[in-house]
Amino acid sequence: MVIMTPHGMMPHRKMGIAVEGVMQMAAVWILAVWAFLALSGCAGVAQQVRSSLGLEPKQELVAALTRTPSQWEEAMGQAAAVDAKVTEGQRLNNDPALNRRLQSMVDRLRAVSHAPEIPFRVKIINSKQINAFNTGGELLYVYTGLIDYVKSDDELAGILAHEMAHGIGAHLQREQRSMFLPTIGAVLANIALQNQTAEQLIGLTNQALSAGYSRRHEREADILAVIYTWRAGYNPLGFEEFFDRMSRQASQVKQEKEKELRESYASFRQSARELEQSKLAYDSLYRRLQAHPASPEAERELKQAKERLKKSQQQHESCYQQYQQVYKSYAQSIAQLFPIFQSHPSDPERIDIVNNTLKYLKQEIPLSQTLPSVRYVMEAVEEVGGKPAGK
Repeated sequence: MVIMTPHGMMPHRKMGIAVEGVMQMAAVWILAVWAFLALSGCAGVAQQVRSSLGLEPKQELVAALTRTPSQWEEAMGQAAAVDAKVTEGQRLNNDPALNRRLQSMVDRLRAVSHAPEIPFRVKIINSKQINAFNTGGELLYVYTGLIDYVKSDDELAGILAHEMAHGIGAHLQREQRSMFLPTIGAVLANIALQNQTAEQLIGLTNQALSAGYSRRHEREADILAVIYTWRAGYNPLGFEEFFDRMSRQASQVKQEKEKELRESYASFRQSARELEQSKLAYDSLYRRLQAHPASPEAERELKQAKERLKKSQQQHESCYQQYQQVYKSYAQSIAQLFPIFQSHPSDPERIDIVNNTLKYLKQEIPLSQTLPSVRYVMEAVEEVGGKPAGK
């Protein structure tokens, strides 16, 4: 929209601003998952697991834990194809000591997992992002930002075990994610195009952040991670302390950015209204002077109106520039927060589930006293031939 003035056209600022590079980190994860699903959509590796959809959770998990070597080989081949997309444009960390440290932890966890024959490997990505993920095969991607953020090997081992558990549990194959991924894409597109109000964007963002692995699969990954870390001699509560700390800090950042966005948007819209009022007042005086002989008093009034209009223009431009920066900052923060909320959404029951699992592993309670979400995982683990408490 443009506003006509007697001295030309003055553009009225809309919300459209280019946000370059904002989506890069989130897009890497999204592209990897999307490519994996595209590859596995017609592949046999997902057939056994997908055919189990509709079964009870226990039988579904058993089907995942008993995949054959050939099915794992196919999954690994697909993950290798996705790897090129994941690492494209990324800078891998080749520090020998750091890579040996993480690979040693993965090998220790793998040896006591339900897939000891699978050669899980770590790829470290140089990035400040606090994130780790698995694309369904043997590759575990860990960002240096996460490595710097953890406070102990127990925390790091828990994270690695959690991501391994997503792969071992075939959670990507078991998820119905065709609707979830476009939701993320739509939100990121809206961030880039800015064709939404602040409240609309925040609403879309919250909708996408609440999606991710289903709560049940997150719980399965947590429970399996507790089992693996317990068997490997790590403190299973370590990674829960990490995720709890990270989730609280991420939520705080999100709330602060939302508050800043709302306030900046309100100032932007208020400046637009004031500019419109100044323009109308000036136009009214200008037309009146055109129709009647100008008096010194009227000319002074017109001059003052013109000065107010100029001040309103400057104020609107300043608010626009500020809103542009706030919007870009919000978009960058959301891109960084996506993996946190998606891979480990806030769930108050999760601490109870982890503690309940650990009590069972320590033989402090019988299976009959475990929570239902813990019990079926333990029953599945025992059905496939692995005693959960065994080290």
